[in-house]
Formats: sequence, C-alpha cells, structure tokens
Amino acid sequence: MDYIKSKNKEQELLSKLGGFSKNMVQNHHLENLSEFIIHDLCAQDAFNISKAAYLVNNPDFSCLKGVAGYHHPESFKQDNSWQLQKEFTSHMKQSDFNQSVRSVNDRSLFMGDNGSEQNKVQELIQRFDMRDPVLHTWNMKYDNQGIFIFEKPEDSQIVQDHLLNFLHMLSFCSVF
Repeated sequence: MDYIKSKNKEQELLSKLGGFSKNMVQNHHLENLSEFIIHDLCAQDAFNISKAAYLVNNPDFSCLKGVAGYHHPESFKQDNSWQLQKEFTSHMKQSDFNQSVRSVNDRSLFMGDNGSEQNKVQELIQRFDMRDPVLHTWNMKYDNQGIFIFEKPEDSQIVQDHLLNFLHMLSFCSVF
C-alpha cells in the first residue's frame, strides 16, 4: 500500500514539476522568478516544505545574498501565482520570512577546514528559526553556489529522490 501511495505522489509531483520549465520560459522577464519557483516547490501539493530559504554564495566577490524565502503560514493563498503575478509579487513583499531571507547580504561562505562556514550556516538557521534543518548546496553558473536551507518535511524520501536534483533550475533565475 505504501508503494502505491508513493508512486501516486511521484506521478502528481512529476505532473506539477513538468510545468516549471514552461512557466520559467514564459516568465523569464520576472525579476523575482525564484520566488515563484520556491513557492511552488514548497507548497503542500509539491514537496510540502514548511519553511525554506534560497541564497546565492559568490566566493569571487565575497558575497552571500538571500534571494527568496518560503514559510507556509505566509504562503500565497490564491490558486495560481503565475496567473496573478502582481498580487503574488505584492504578497511576497509583505511576507516577513521572505523579507528576512532577502535581507541577507553578507560576506560569502568559504568552504574551508576552519569551521567558520559552519558557524555562519548555524547563524542563518537560527536567524530563520528553522527546526530540523537540511542544507543543500550546488554549483551554479559563473562560479556561484546555490544554498537551500529548509525544514525537513515528513516525507523526506521524496525530497531526497527529486527535490535536490530539481533545485538546479534556480540557477537560471536572476538574483534580484
């Protein structure tokens, strides 16, 4: 029975994720494209993540920039954010958590052996008040690094199987 539930969830997820590339191409002009994507990825009908923060780390320019945040209680309650772009953008400007993430503008994380980056990550986790956090990083274009910190959802296996590979799509969004 669990196998069937898992396959149904994967099929629903595949159907939802299949529309992302189309939405990204049709809306490439949106400076806050990453907010739309994060919001859809974290929604209950996708990966069901209660809180997430997306940041970009640029070691060359010693810059860590918060890009987008999602917190379920502050989520956009309308059906389709892509069809209500002005309303969604206005809503995200009012989201305290999104603004908290976006306010991060700090020196970059340098992945070294001295542990200082671990302290900085812990500071971010505390700043974002995350419980049972998971950190995922990936290499992006122009030698940037994507950083996604999120609260571990109940169905963490589907996150492991699919979300971590899909996050690379954020690499195509502008950092605003």
